[in-house]
Amino acid sequence: MLPLDRRTAFARHTQWLALALEALVLISLFASAVPLAPAQPVWWLRISDAAVNLAPILLLAVILLRLGAVLLDSDSDEALLDHDADEVLISGRLSQQLASRWAFVFALLMPLQLIGYAWLWADSDSQLNRQINQGERGVAALRSRIMASSSEAELGSLLTAANPGPLPPLQGGSLAERKQQLSEAIAINTSRISSSLRDQRAETLRTSLPGTLRVLVGAAIVSAFLFMLRRQI
Repeated sequence: MLPLDRRTAFARHTQWLALALEALVLISLFASAVPLAPAQPVWWLRISDAAVNLAPILLLAVILLRLGAVLLDSDSDEALLDHDADEVLISGRLSQQLASRWAFVFALLMPLQLIGYAWLWADSDSQLNRQINQGERGVAALRSRIMASSSEAELGSLLTAANPGPLPPLQGGSLAERKQQLSEAIAINTSRISSSLRDQRAETLRTSLPGTLRVLVGAAIVSAFLFMLRRQI
């Protein structure tokens, strides 16, 4: 076994290293939180994901503190001096505090992750409906202006200003027929865009689900492990 003075130095070094590792985790979480957007569910999901990715650093800090305390506390020849006993107490207390606070943090991440995903689901649906309704109102107004146009020049000016997207070749020679075809084509384009937006939302939710489950399971494992370490310290 290592000499007592070397074990004492190692325990002291682990204390400083554990504090440095925790500070690194806090700085990294702060960096992940910038720019601040607490009103957005994606922001909360990103913070939770960053916390789980940084969990190994926190586990390393707790294990180092515990290792330093165990090395000193394992002295069987009663050669432990008062200041060495203090190092045991300090390492043990720091490891317990570190494990306790982060165990509760990761336990809190689990319901927050579920709430965040449900919030993302509801918020994306609300934004999509608002975007579609706004677009449909604009298209309805454009179709009304098209049907009310009295000449080819006015019709062309409306289409140039509105830029309704690609339109099929028009059939028929009369202005009324061309206006009707344009109105129907614009309505079809609007329906396709709405369908595309709904597909994009569904794809976003599908791609977010594996990451959400990974963070949920990871937070549960880390929290359980830290609570276990806390009881054994």
